[in-house]
Amino acid sequence: MPKQRVVELDTHSKEARLESGGTVPYDLFVGIPVHRVPAVVENSGITVDGWVPVDHTNLRTRVPHFYALGDVAGVPIAKAGVFAEAAAAVVADDIGARLRGGVLQRPYEGAGSCYIEFGRGMVGKVEANFLGGPAPTARLVGPSRELAAEKEAFASTRHARWFGS
Repeated sequence: MPKQRVVELDTHSKEARLESGGTVPYDLFVGIPVHRVPAVVENSGITVDGWVPVDHTNLRTRVPHFYALGDVAGVPIAKAGVFAEAAAAVVADDIGARLRGGVLQRPYEGAGSCYIEFGRGMVGKVEANFLGGPAPTARLVGPSRELAAEKEAFASTRHARWFGS
C-alpha cells in the first residue's frame, strides 16, 4: 500500500489507522518511525522541508565547501548505510578533484545493495539504483545460501574497516 501513512496502531483490534481515515488489519506490524534530521541540523538553518538540499551529483550543499550525505541529505534515496558509504566515496572524490583543479569524474548514483534474511540459511539481496537512470531501479537476487556467505563476508569487511578488527 504505497503512500499510505500509518498514524496510529490499535493493538486491541489489531488495526493500523491510516492518515486517509482508513484502517488495515495486521497480525504483525513492522514499521519504521518518521525519519528526521537531528535537531542540531534543523536548528542550523541549512535545511529545507526537513532535509539538507544537495546537488545530487556530488552532494554539495548551497553552503560553500559543505557537503551533506547519509541520513541528512535531501536526496530521494533509501536512508541506509550502504548508500551513505557510496556517497562518502563520491564526496571524497569531489573534494580531491576540486583540490587538484579538476571536476568529479563519477557522479553519485544512489546505488547499493541490501541483504534480506529469509530464514533457514537463505539470504536475498536487493540491488537498487535511485539516481543513475531515468527512474529508480531495484531487483531482487536470490535467495540462496551463496548470498548468505556473501552477506557474511560483506559484514566482516565492514567490521574490519570501521573497527579495525
